Amino acid sequence: MLPLTRIAKFLFHDPRLFFRYISAGAVAALIELALFTSLYQFAGWSLLSANCTALAIAVVICFILQKHWTFQVPGESKRQFKLYILMQAISAILNNLLMLTLVGGFSLYAPLAKVVQIGIVFLWNYSFCRLVVFAKRDRFAPPE
Repeated sequence: MLPLTRIAKFLFHDPRLFFRYISAGAVAALIELALFTSLYQFAGWSLLSANCTALAIAVVICFILQKHWTFQVPGESKRQFKLYILMQAISAILNNLLMLTLVGGFSLYAPLAKVVQIGIVFLWNYSFCRLVVFAKRDRFAPPE
């Protein structure tokens, strides 16, 4: 099977799940933007304070939405949240490495590189959430 066909089959195995994932991310992004703007523009917070606060709150909101609405996986919140934060940390590193490689190494136009980077990191995040963070586990199965 062609790699793109495999990717499409993985992404659209359950189209509702895929679109709920995108929707939850969009809600978290809008909350992050609104909170950042409110803190920075209206409350007079410093740029980094407003950004870090908005991002931290958005990550927590996104986790809650992904856990309870997108993947609907009960229990194991502490383990899932730790894995989710690990995924976010890896994503941050991956974001920067991809931008450095695409722009610096391949001389790709930066806005185009950003679109490519977003797509790659999106695939990584969705896959990690689906296969690791929120994977349904049989509590009675022995660990592999």
